[in-house]
Amino acid sequence: MSRIPLPQRRIRPLSPRLTRGGAVSLVALVGLLSCSAEPEPEFLGRERVTVAMHNDLPGLSHVDDHGHSGLDYLLFKHVREELDVEFSDPVPVSSRDRVAQLVSKRADMTIASFSITPERMLEIDFVGPYLKTWQGFLVGPDGADVQTMDDLRGKRVCTWDGTTSQKTVDDSRVTSEWEPVVKDDASDCIEALLGGQVAAVSTDQTILYGFAQHHAKDGLRVVPDLKVGAPQYYGIGIPKGHRADCLELASWLKTYVGSSTWSKDIDTSLPLLAEGDPERINEHKPSTDAIDARSCRDKASP
Repeated sequence: MSRIPLPQRRIRPLSPRLTRGGAVSLVALVGLLSCSAEPEPEFLGRERVTVAMHNDLPGLSHVDDHGHSGLDYLLFKHVREELDVEFSDPVPVSSRDRVAQLVSKRADMTIASFSITPERMLEIDFVGPYLKTWQGFLVGPDGADVQTMDDLRGKRVCTWDGTTSQKTVDDSRVTSEWEPVVKDDASDCIEALLGGQVAAVSTDQTILYGFAQHHAKDGLRVVPDLKVGAPQYYGIGIPKGHRADCLELASWLKTYVGSSTWSKDIDTSLPLLAEGDPERINEHKPSTDAIDARSCRDKASP
C-alpha cells in the first residue's frame, strides 16, 4: 500500500535585519533556518492525532489483559503506519458520544463501528466505508428455535443507546411485535442475554459475530440470514474543515479495501463471519464507488 502524501505547510522566509552596530551570527541564522525548514508534520491540523475507539466490542475493537484487538484496531494501526504524524493511544468512546466527541474536539478521528448516516454527515466528515454489514440477531442456548422474525414475536429484544440499531428495533416493534429493551452499552445487552432477561440482542451482524466468537462457550449464536433494516456502512469519522486530508485518507482506504490485507484482517478479527464459506467475506467488501459516494461529503452522492 502506498503511503499517503502529507500536505506541506508554507514556510515564511526569514529576513533578519542587520544593523551597523551588530549582525546576526551565522551560526544562529543557520539554526533558525534549520528549525524553520523542517516543521513537524500535521494531519487534520494536528501534530498529534487523538483517535477514539470502542473497547468492548470483540472482533471489532476490544481491550483485555492482552491489549487491543479487532478489525477497527487493525485499521487504526494501518492508518498510523501510513501517516507520518504522531498518534495518541486510542481513547474510549461510547456509541452515543461519537459525533459529540469529534465536534467538541475531544477526538480528531473516530474508528468505532461508526455507521455513515445522512444525519451524521451533516455534522462530521466520513472516510469510508471500509465495511458493509446488516442488522441481525444474536440468541443464546434457549434460542435454538429462533430462525425467523415470527419466532421473536412477544419476546424481548435488546439493543443499546446511540446506535442505528436502536431506531430499527424501535421502528420494528409494531410489525414484528417484540418488546424493545434499550441498554447503555453492548456489554449490558450481552449480560441480559446470558442472564435470560432478553431473548435476543439485535445490532450489526459483524458486531454480533464478534460476541458469538467471544462467548462461544456460552452457546451464543448469530441467527443465519436473519436481517432487518438497510445495509450499514462503517466509516472513519473526522471533524469537518479538513477536506484535503480527508480525500488523501479516502484514496488510501480504497487501496486498503481492495487489497488482500483487508480480507486477512476480516478473517483474523471475525472468523465466524465466513465460517464454511470464505466467499461471504466479499459480501462485506465496499466498492470503490461506495467509498467515493460517502467520503468527505455533506451528503452521499446518488
